[in-house]
Amino acid sequence: MDEREVVPNFSQQDRMDAVLRLLEARDSVQVAELAELFSISEVTVRSDLATLAKQGLVARVRGGVRAIRQGNAEVGFDLRLRLEVERKRAIARAAAAMVQEGDAVALDSSTTAYYLALELRGKRELVVVTNGLLVATALADAPGITVLVTGGVLRLSAMSLVGDLGTDVLRTTRINKGFLGARGISLERGLMDLSPDEVRIKQEMADACEQVYGIFDGSKWHRSALLAFVMAEDLAGIITDSSAPAAEVEAWREAGVEVMLVDPGPREPLPMRPRDLRRSVRNDEAVG
Repeated sequence: MDEREVVPNFSQQDRMDAVLRLLEARDSVQVAELAELFSISEVTVRSDLATLAKQGLVARVRGGVRAIRQGNAEVGFDLRLRLEVERKRAIARAAAAMVQEGDAVALDSSTTAYYLALELRGKRELVVVTNGLLVATALADAPGITVLVTGGVLRLSAMSLVGDLGTDVLRTTRINKGFLGARGISLERGLMDLSPDEVRIKQEMADACEQVYGIFDGSKWHRSALLAFVMAEDLAGIITDSSAPAAEVEAWREAGVEVMLVDPGPREPLPMRPRDLRRSVRNDEAVG
C-alpha cells in the first residue's frame, strides 16, 4: 500500500490491518498522518489505535503507536499473524491438500505455517515436526496427529526453538514434506530469513525433508533478507498467492521450480489468538 495514497471508506478492521502493514516496515505511525491517509477524524484514528493496543498488537506512544518488536528488530508473531490473513489462509489450504494421511511433515515457526497447522487438524495418522511453539499448540489437541517439537533455546519474538538440541533431533529424523516460510526470496539466493539462529534450524529442517516447499504471500517476492536457507534448486515448489509478480513467478518456473498461485478467499473472522505463552513465560520468570 502506498503510504501517500488516500484510502477512504475503509472499515475499522481494514484500517487496523493497514496500520499493521505500515508497522511491518516502520517503527511508528502518527495519528495525524493516519487521519489524512484514511480521510477520517483523529478521534476515529485514536479509537482504532486503542483497539489495537488493547489486543497487544501495538504500543501507544506520544501522537501515535509503535510496533512491538523483540530482539533482532522483528515484528512480533501476534502482529504478523494479522497481516495478509486471507492470502496466508489460501496458501495454507493449498499446502494442506498436498499432505496425505500417514505423512511426516515439517513446519517452521512462520505465521503461514501456523495457518497451515490449523488446516491440518482434520488429518489422521500424521506426524508434524516443528520448532514453533504456537504451531505445536495449534495441533496439541488434534486427534490422530503426533507433534514432535525439536527442542532448543526459546526465541520469544517468534515463539520458536532454535539451537543445537533442535538440529540434533532433525539430523536423525526423516520427513516426507517440509513447508517453510520466508522473509525474502531471490532466484540467485533462494529463500531467506533474518535471524541466523532461525536460518540454521530451517536449513536442518530442509535437509531432513524429502521435499521442501516455500509457503509465503506475495509481499515476500519484493523483499530480501540477510541469510539464505534453501536454494532454488533444492525446492520442490512454492505455494504463494496471485499477487506475486508475474515476471518473477515465470523466472522461477523457467528455473524448474513449480510455483502454485492461489487466490485469497473472502475475509473470515480471525482465529482465536494463540495461547499467550509469552505471558506464561514472563509470569514464571517473575515467580522464579
